[in-house]
Amino acid sequence: MWLGLLACLFTVVSFITAKTVGFVSCSAVDLSFRGLKKEDFFIKIQQQITLTEITDLNLSGNQFDSFLDCSTNLEMLRTLDLSQNHLQRFFFLCKDEYNLQMLNVSHNMLEYIDDNSLNDRVTKLKILDLSYNRLTIVNETMLEHLTMLECLSLSHNPIGDGIHNGAFWNLKALKHLDMRNISAPFFSGDFFKTLTNLSNLDISWNPISTIPLLPVKLQQLDLSGTQVISLENLYLPQLQELKMEHMPNLTSLALNDLENLTSLESLSMVGCRRLIQLRLWPQNGVMLPRLQRLSIKESGLTTLGVELSALIQRVPVVEVVNNPWKCDCKMEWIDMLNSTRNLSRDIRCHTPDRLYNKLLAEIPSYELQCEHDTPIFYPILWTSVSILIVALILAAVFMLLRRPMGQWSFRGRDRDTVTYTSVVESNNDLVRILAVTESQDHKEADHE
Repeated sequence: MWLGLLACLFTVVSFITAKTVGFVSCSAVDLSFRGLKKEDFFIKIQQQITLTEITDLNLSGNQFDSFLDCSTNLEMLRTLDLSQNHLQRFFFLCKDEYNLQMLNVSHNMLEYIDDNSLNDRVTKLKILDLSYNRLTIVNETMLEHLTMLECLSLSHNPIGDGIHNGAFWNLKALKHLDMRNISAPFFSGDFFKTLTNLSNLDISWNPISTIPLLPVKLQQLDLSGTQVISLENLYLPQLQELKMEHMPNLTSLALNDLENLTSLESLSMVGCRRLIQLRLWPQNGVMLPRLQRLSIKESGLTTLGVELSALIQRVPVVEVVNNPWKCDCKMEWIDMLNSTRNLSRDIRCHTPDRLYNKLLAEIPSYELQCEHDTPIFYPILWTSVSILIVALILAAVFMLLRRPMGQWSFRGRDRDTVTYTSVVESNNDLVRILAVTESQDHKEADHE
């Protein structure tokens, strides 16, 4: 982010101040996009200019495959732009100390930064752009001498998990760190352990699912395009700008999770297509007291709860366009906002069908009707009652069946009754019981 802007600024300044009509002695020289090979520069061109007086040199957009300081004399050089070449290596070996402060080697073919590249001869370097290369590793020795470095970009390199824990430990002056789209599955808290002056961090478009422990002095943080779904316990009291754009797994956000971001001025959630719910639970105190800009455009929101009214009322810039808004009575409060801007003119209805593509501001309040809950409530109620009735019937049947089988009676033709008590389903027991009963019947007959 900032690193790219600063590098571009240096390039623009170099371009404006360069004397390109004939090569004369000057402090800035622009030789960009001339199809130069390293031999053209080191053998031919440096015979026409006095390199010892150059402070800003732009060699971007050429065909250099390497750059070796031994082939030239750049005593006064402060900014060097070697971007958009074919660099596979570069070295600063032939001078004890350089005044180089800005080095841009982005958009090249670098696979590894040799220990002789960024060595103890370039300790004054403040801006380093390594973006858009082929780096797969950042180890402890690669950047160890850059103790004055303030801006570093590693973005768009296939680094993955190739950053060593101590890779940034000597970069205590670092303020801006860009690690956008480096395919990192996670960021260890150890990466930022010594970066106490870091104010701007971009870790967007990496497949991370959790936010690492971050320096508390951060002022700008970009989480766009990550897999993060929760921002609970995020403690960054000096953070001013938070970007959470195009996050594929973000479906719901409670603004209460941001309660520790008391200095936040800008919150952007542009393009979060699965974001369908934005909530704010009641609490003591003012939530996000310094917020100046809230952007939730081009997301998946269908409604805004009235609990957000106080927040939206005091935020000067609220962007809500291109959401699939459902225009019903729950959105009626937006028309009643006492605000210098008319937010309802930015809300275009998606549903219901009869209000499709209409602006909320143009819809009379009596047309903002809510669907009643009865079509859903009554089927649920009747289903519950039916289940209760069936349960009662089954309970009654169960109680009846609990009557002991030994109390059952069977009456014969002559009204004689045979009673079975405590009958166990066994053939021997059954024969014995029947024999006893038959003997009793014979005795009664003889008695008569």
